[in-house]
Amino acid sequence: MTSLEETAMHEALLLTDELRPLERPVLIAAFSGWNDNGGAATHAIEYLIEHWAAKPLATIDPEPFYDFTVQRPRVHLEGDERVIEWPQNRLLTARPPGADRDFLLLQGVEPHLRWRTFTGIIADVMRETGCTTSITLGAQPAGVPHTRPLPLNLSASHTDFEDLFGLRAPASRYQGPTGIVGVMNLHHRALQWRNASLWALIPHYLTIGPNPNAAISLVGALDSAYHLTTPTDPLHTQAEEFLRQVRQAMSQSSDAEAYVRQLEEQYDSNRPPVPRAIEQPRAEELPATEEILSDLERFLRESRGPDS
Repeated sequence: MTSLEETAMHEALLLTDELRPLERPVLIAAFSGWNDNGGAATHAIEYLIEHWAAKPLATIDPEPFYDFTVQRPRVHLEGDERVIEWPQNRLLTARPPGADRDFLLLQGVEPHLRWRTFTGIIADVMRETGCTTSITLGAQPAGVPHTRPLPLNLSASHTDFEDLFGLRAPASRYQGPTGIVGVMNLHHRALQWRNASLWALIPHYLTIGPNPNAAISLVGALDSAYHLTTPTDPLHTQAEEFLRQVRQAMSQSSDAEAYVRQLEEQYDSNRPPVPRAIEQPRAEELPATEEILSDLERFLRESRGPDS
């Protein structure tokens, strides 16, 4: 067991509990920012933290990793006291009901600086807890309708992840900019650790806030893989309200309704008998719908409010 005083780690790692070996742990991580369109993956990890009764293990000091003129801290009131809320990266441990293993949960914000140091800190925590498997969550826009279950894409270091999640993990030929999720995934694979990345495909015309249907897909995939029964009634309630708002907005635009029907037909014709991720279209293949759907996004912003 490693005590708070004895741990020789980066000074930015702020422990709130002892680092100790866990039982066959798996890291599940999501970062808001470039890899999480609309905040869907972050919403999923926050949901797991709450419903798995996760216990705080550590946080990462934001000072070395953020440009606060870009990611500005927020101010809120706690009673009559004004409090500053800094970008937060927190690590927690959980043992969900019925699980035969432990989980490390990482909920964070994509840093601006020192990515190698940042990913090294996470790897140090994984070593101390005996964790050599990681799963990152993300969300990306796609030509999928909001009226259907949102599919997932899988990237994996080992082919047995395909059986675990019931998804195909094609070899990626992508070259270009990447986010902290991509950097961390490749770092873990370079260490010969097992790594997978689950991406929820969300409607490219609804990216103004967390889509609860994406969280339902991500949580469901993890439950299926690890034989868990995370309660999802609150997510389904959120999804029903989200759908109600979208329907209300759609009713004001016949063009938007027609476009969604087109996506539904494409989705239904491409969907195999067993639900699996449909192929992600490239950004340049997404239809130009800004004029058709700009009113929809504006309506949803106004109806959900600035803090939704």
